[in-house]
Amino acid sequence: MATEDSRLSNSTYATRRKELLSLVKQLRAIGAQADLDLPRIAVIGNQSAGKSSVVEAISGINVPRDSGTCTRCPMECRLSSSSEPWCCQISIRWEFDDQGKRKDKVQEVTFGGPIHDKSAVELALRRAQAAVLNPHIALPKFFVKSDEELKALSSSSDGSEQGKTLSFSKNAVCIDLVGPDLTDLSFIDLPGIIQNAEPEVVNLVEDLVVSHIKGNCLILVALPMTDDIENQKALRLALKEDPAGRRTIGVMTKPDMLSSGATKSRELWLDIIEGRRHSLSHGYYCTRQPDDVERARGISAAEARDAEAAYFSQTSPWATATHQHRFGTTNLVVTLSKLLTQIINDSLPKLQLESRSCLDSCTSQLQNLPQPIEAEPATYVLGLITQLCNDVNHFIEGGIESGQLIHENRDAFKAFKAAVAETAPNFLPYESAGHRTSNFQNYLGDEEEGQIEGLMSQSQPVYLTDMRDYIEKSITRELPDDVPFPCKVALINSYQYSWDKSALECFNRVREDTLKVLLQCVKSKFRRYDVLHNHLKGFMIELVKRHSDRCIPYVESILEIERAPYTQNGHYYDACKDKWLAKYKDARAGKPSIPAQQPAPRPKHAKARSSNLDVGAPPFMPNAKKARGLDERRTEEDSSVPGFGHIRRGAPSLNGEQDQAPSTPVPISQGCGDLLAQTDEILTIGAVDGGDRETSSPFTHAHPWLPPSRSQRLKEPVSVVSASPPPPARSRTLVPPAISGDSEVLIEVLAGLIRLGFHGITIEDLAKLHPPDIYSRELSVMAQVRAYFQVSYKRVIDNIPLIIDLKFVRAIGKDLQPFLIGKLGLGTPNASIRCASYLAEDPHIVARRDELVARKKRLESVELELYNFGL
Repeated sequence: MATEDSRLSNSTYATRRKELLSLVKQLRAIGAQADLDLPRIAVIGNQSAGKSSVVEAISGINVPRDSGTCTRCPMECRLSSSSEPWCCQISIRWEFDDQGKRKDKVQEVTFGGPIHDKSAVELALRRAQAAVLNPHIALPKFFVKSDEELKALSSSSDGSEQGKTLSFSKNAVCIDLVGPDLTDLSFIDLPGIIQNAEPEVVNLVEDLVVSHIKGNCLILVALPMTDDIENQKALRLALKEDPAGRRTIGVMTKPDMLSSGATKSRELWLDIIEGRRHSLSHGYYCTRQPDDVERARGISAAEARDAEAAYFSQTSPWATATHQHRFGTTNLVVTLSKLLTQIINDSLPKLQLESRSCLDSCTSQLQNLPQPIEAEPATYVLGLITQLCNDVNHFIEGGIESGQLIHENRDAFKAFKAAVAETAPNFLPYESAGHRTSNFQNYLGDEEEGQIEGLMSQSQPVYLTDMRDYIEKSITRELPDDVPFPCKVALINSYQYSWDKSALECFNRVREDTLKVLLQCVKSKFRRYDVLHNHLKGFMIELVKRHSDRCIPYVESILEIERAPYTQNGHYYDACKDKWLAKYKDARAGKPSIPAQQPAPRPKHAKARSSNLDVGAPPFMPNAKKARGLDERRTEEDSSVPGFGHIRRGAPSLNGEQDQAPSTPVPISQGCGDLLAQTDEILTIGAVDGGDRETSSPFTHAHPWLPPSRSQRLKEPVSVVSASPPPPARSRTLVPPAISGDSEVLIEVLAGLIRLGFHGITIEDLAKLHPPDIYSRELSVMAQVRAYFQVSYKRVIDNIPLIIDLKFVRAIGKDLQPFLIGKLGLGTPNASIRCASYLAEDPHIVARRDELVARKKRLESVELELYNFGL
């Protein structure tokens, strides 16, 4: 009963062992060893260490035996027990190219047909190895080569078929052996480690050996007993990869080569076998293989095993050793088979996890790479060009995520505006430089840019005497008081001389920004296609240059138009001229200019208004409609003024804050005394002292009011009630602050003008009552030129950006697609061929994608094999 159970157990174990070895064989055939650490046995040893004899003893076949290096490529032996007659099938696994680089696709190709005669195996192995070392020669040619031809081919330096024979190869010759006397086992026989050869050859062999003994590998090291164990380089390499000695098994060879007198050597090797020196987890085994005489006699495998057993049982000290199970090839094979089966069985769960992880990683990497192009090349390129044009036009039109070009162009246009503003004529209404000239502000407060325009002006100051000299030199046949029109044209052109440079700088900046955006779009869409990317970069530069050459003449035309003074915007021109003339006259009359420190532009400040005059707004309030829009509430803060009703005071303080109205009635001198006093001075003597005031022009910005000043040159004194201190700010309504002056006279004059029918009189109009100025002609020319600058300035800072945007930026967006289609030759008969060359990808990306695709297929095959196995 026990014997029957034992046989059943052995049968079950044997079946499982066959299945496991078959699975590993299939996995290696599809190249799974490239991604997974498959369990294996590797046989290594120094040259002439008896390694081939061990391989022959395990496999039962004869391997090539020549002087020097015999094994020049890995040989994978796969043994399987069977009740069928003995059979051998040789295959070649093409896993690496001529340079030793792993191929994307692994192929295991049969080399010839099945072999049933053991004596024919050695020559077949020689032919297969020669085919591996000469991959440039077709395989069928090796099937009929004789032993002499193979030796000649091996000794030839450049091969016999216009190709070089490799010294070593990583591609393996696979030997499948099936027979009744075999044990289920597989191992890899590696080339022997050599020392007396070229350094590159030595390193090549060592690298090949080390690459196979890493990881999940049992290392079988052949150790000739004729040499000290410390001198065995193969053992040193094994222990370098397996420092703890858990995966290494020592196989002692050539025990019969020890002389009868080498007693000490025998004792040392016996200590190693019995684990007293150089211990390993799986220990050491000792074998004895047929010598040259026995091989020449044709000793069979069975006879060789019998001779081996007799030797160890009769020779001292082996016959008396305590570890008898470590002597003989049979014990070695049984142990190897058992260990390999155990390792394979234990590794299956890990192999399944590794294969799934590798497959997921491979899939993820493939997704990160661009997909290969499968569409017709010309159609594909046209689609890419269309997408590129859409991206560019998004930048041209602007948007939340595509506003880069618009913002950069806007900055360029602002810089152009500032550069033009710097050219404003710097006319000073004084005879020469003096202490008063530094207080003159060369701008009107009614313009949007306010004082910035004046403060940025880089023009040299022009005084009245300079203007007079220039006008006098310009007069030819004109009457003495006439100013020649060419004189005004020359003055206008004098501030336009730098506009060409500023406009060109603006255009160049827009051109650079546009080209940068175009190249960014090209890189974003075409960086994976090096050839097409480089072509498109050149095309973009050409397109920008083409439209640059077309746009510059338009810019030059606009600037040329500006050199001939003309405008139909007469209302704006006249308004500016009148304001500048009044400003110049005020400066001539000694009135202070607008303070240098001004707040940002804001709505026109409110002014006091009359509520009980039955006529329009008073002369000092030009906009009655605005006045009526002020707060009309009457409270105790309002003061009652005879003849003008209630006048509310709301002047700002020096720091820009508003003063609240006083809680007691305010005298008229405090409500509008400054304006009345100044007007009275103008009407009575036509001139004022250096007191401060501000005009209330409709073009005037709000500025902090200066402290009130009292007129010193009135003919008749006027009683004025002193003003009370300004209360805290309450509202944002701005009106002139309270100042002293002859209010009754001013009221009578202004009211009289209204009764006479002079309505809409403003404070600027009162400046015209100054007596004739000896420089009135010069002041008039200054006002005209300065006003025309404002007109042309407003015009050019819009027209130049508009023409650049239309004739350059938008023109590029409109012309981009047809231009690129023509340049790429789309629509021509050879478009498909040309586009195929354009779409040539980076070779590294192509190689990487092909590698991942092959790896994915390989891992999918591994998954299928594991699934079929039952995992």
